[in-house]
Amino acid sequence: GSSHGTSQGLEHCFNSTCFPPVMPSSHHWSLLMWTRLLAALFASVVLNDHLVHGISLASRSGSKLTVSDMGSDTVWKNASAQCSEEEVCVCPPDERWLLSSNMTVDGLKIRGMLKWDEEMAGVVLRVGWLLVEEGGVLQIGSSRSPIGKHPGVKATIDIKRQAINRHPIWGDRFLNGDGGTIKMFGKPLDRTWTLLSRTVAEGTHELFLKHDPSDMGW
Repeated sequence: GSSHGTSQGLEHCFNSTCFPPVMPSSHHWSLLMWTRLLAALFASVVLNDHLVHGISLASRSGSKLTVSDMGSDTVWKNASAQCSEEEVCVCPPDERWLLSSNMTVDGLKIRGMLKWDEEMAGVVLRVGWLLVEEGGVLQIGSSRSPIGKHPGVKATIDIKRQAINRHPIWGDRFLNGDGGTIKMFGKPLDRTWTLLSRTVAEGTHELFLKHDPSDMGW
């Protein structure tokens, strides 16, 4: 916050938001000043929370999700409702899709943004191949909300045995980025590896580990 003197009084600013001068002679000067500053602070907190937790503010309705953005709306389409199972699905450059339910397509090209719903359990993406093209973004979790933070949530991508429509360069059965961005954030583990505590005999169906898997967060 800051104050700037004028010929008529003081101009108050907070986070680049300035208010008209208030005459110091008014007995309401302090109350009015703090009311304005608190209003600006509240607006700033709401905006910052929206930017960080934007998708958690979304309201789901059919194939679209609307995120309130201080007067303007950002539309997140329901990814599962965009394509049929037999086609090569394309997420356009100017669109944002949220994957919050199971989705099956023959192939998937991401030129816009596909975001995994990190709060929805049991979601599976089944594809013959997946390509993130120039300018596209595949976002699975984030540093603030990694996959696994919410109980039962996993990001499962099932690559089908064979695609009907093979990619002209890479064929099928691949997940690749060609000028695009792939971001994956998983839940931090206490331990990422351990040792066997017993010799594994041929044909056995059990492994005995040195550390308890549940204690390691597996």
